[in-house]
Amino acid sequence: MLSAALTRALTTPAFVAADFVPTHWDSAEHKAKFANALLTFVAQDFPRSKFHEGFYRRLSNTFGHIACYNSAGFYGRFFLNAQNKLEFLEQCVTWPCHGDPTYTYSDVERALVARLTQSKIVAILSSQIMACAPATGTCAHV
Repeated sequence: MLSAALTRALTTPAFVAADFVPTHWDSAEHKAKFANALLTFVAQDFPRSKFHEGFYRRLSNTFGHIACYNSAGFYGRFFLNAQNKLEFLEQCVTWPCHGDPTYTYSDVERALVARLTQSKIVAILSSQIMACAPATGTCAHV
């Protein structure tokens, strides 16, 4: 579970439509809703209950992630243990965010990378994993 301070750093202030450019297919409001949903998903420790089909479809098309055949495969690949969660977050923060925001979610990706980086969640999760690894040899869930 993340600290209250880290949860706040991830989720506030909430993104609004004015933060993004609409695509030809999605409104800026839709982009803001996805960005806020992803940060809430991370802040709540990746709960399965928040990983619905629409969220999966958008997430699997951002940050260079692959679809893993279906939502169950994607969830199983990235969110069942601390090391895989860290890998997911590392992929997000190192993704170069290509594309024109009128055609892609590159503006959302950039905003999310900035928020994840400012929160230091990758370093915090990595240190938590390292702290429990010597005691147990592994750490399935931090």
